[in-house]
Amino acid sequence: MKFPLQRLVAALAVTTWVAMPALAQESEIDKVRATMSKLISQLVSQGVLAREAGNALLSEAGVAPVPAGTVATAPVAPGWAAAPSPAGNGSAAGAPPAPATVRVPYIPEFVRKELKEEIRLELAAQAFREGWSGPGAIPGWVRSLEWDGDLRLRAQLDRYASGNAATLSIADTNRARSLSLLNTSEDRERLRVRARIGLTATIDDHWSAGVRLTTGSATDPVSSNQTLGTYGNRYTVLMDRAYVRYRHRDQFSVTAGRFGNPWFGTNLLWANDLSFDGVAVQWTPRITSDIRAFATLAALPVQEVELSSADKWLFGGQVGATLSPSPRSLGARVGLGYYHYANLLGKVSAPGSSARESSAPAFAQKGNTYYNISSDVLRPLLGLAAEYHLLNLTAQVDLPSIAGKRLIVTGDFVRNLGFSRREVSQRVGVDVDGQVNAYHLQLAFGDVDVKALHDWQVSAAYKRIERDAVLDAYTDSDFRLGGTDARGYILGASYGVAKNTAVSFRYFSGDSISGPPLSIDVFQFDLNLRF
Repeated sequence: MKFPLQRLVAALAVTTWVAMPALAQESEIDKVRATMSKLISQLVSQGVLAREAGNALLSEAGVAPVPAGTVATAPVAPGWAAAPSPAGNGSAAGAPPAPATVRVPYIPEFVRKELKEEIRLELAAQAFREGWSGPGAIPGWVRSLEWDGDLRLRAQLDRYASGNAATLSIADTNRARSLSLLNTSEDRERLRVRARIGLTATIDDHWSAGVRLTTGSATDPVSSNQTLGTYGNRYTVLMDRAYVRYRHRDQFSVTAGRFGNPWFGTNLLWANDLSFDGVAVQWTPRITSDIRAFATLAALPVQEVELSSADKWLFGGQVGATLSPSPRSLGARVGLGYYHYANLLGKVSAPGSSARESSAPAFAQKGNTYYNISSDVLRPLLGLAAEYHLLNLTAQVDLPSIAGKRLIVTGDFVRNLGFSRREVSQRVGVDVDGQVNAYHLQLAFGDVDVKALHDWQVSAAYKRIERDAVLDAYTDSDFRLGGTDARGYILGASYGVAKNTAVSFRYFSGDSISGPPLSIDVFQFDLNLRF
């Protein structure tokens, strides 16, 4: 920070002479005059103050000017005796040395105020340049943090058809080691809430990290809903995301930890609330100004088994391209993926042994083909009877329409290439035909994202998921309350009632395809707030 030194010296000199008449005694005036004369002479000799300006000030004080080429010394003011010389240079022998004189220059009040104002302005300018002060300014480390979240309140009605058959609960049976049934007859009304809050920290141009907390259950990976009405008990809060990401420009990224779905698709394969553990690599080269390709590879552990080398994994890859939409032109996206589940097949334990019981799924919904892998008939344990190697094609077209609205058409198709009718039938003990295809068709009209007042969107969809087309554990948990072996339609509508606030309604009607009769209608009324 630079200060106007010459302005300071001139101000000190002038204001001191102005203030001299106010001094009470003539001796004090002489002392001030001598001090200021010495200061001016030294500044002239050091080149800080121009000689002409300094001599003019000395002349006004009645002091001889400083000769050119000499070092200035303090002039002796009239009536002020010179200080004694040191001993050996004419001083009186044995005379005590004169005490050192300490003088404090006088700075008038208006000069101090002016200096204070200049310092304040300079600091304010520096703070504004560096971004740590000023209106709305926050420190740099805070600006690197980005918060996001949402809160959803839901009223849900589940209606069961009167002719539904009894259905086995895979998860409850394996947990209790006793046959347990799902509710297939008693209608249910629930109030539910979902709260999520996430934090992303940008370290530099390449590195970032993120965490997210959410409501939900530690035993249900596909839903973050918390049902209200538990005797006033507190909600469960879980760490849903925790990841580190490396990004090179806008074309390459590596994400490791626990993160969101890295693939383009619908909830036909992956429920919307599902997160993944592992590592995902994505490459998104730009082909033209409007078209960008993408390729995603991921290795995702499903379950680490302590007493076995056969840990459960999901290996997946997807390639595709995106045509960016504009207000008056269409947009499109297509992706082709292959997803290989490893070591998910249930294996029967030897008589009297439990060595292979870890091959049973830790979580399941309903619909897939299962068989008993327990060596103890009194303690059943259900495992998957089929392999799941999924080929998936997803396409979406975004069409411009009237009044700035869009028509979005989405199609998703999956086929399980890992199903073997002979092997599955041998494990189960009866003939099991191949029910290995699934598809989802949806039309949505209105605003692409309902996030402002009076934004709206309506949608209609048809979904068919055959028994072993996808893994029932990870598919949508709302359509027929989760699982496979289901077909039916979905109607929805959303309306923006304020900024980032919307109300929505969805109706799911699902029936079984090849299994025992099971028809469930689900009504959902939501209030969504995002921040």
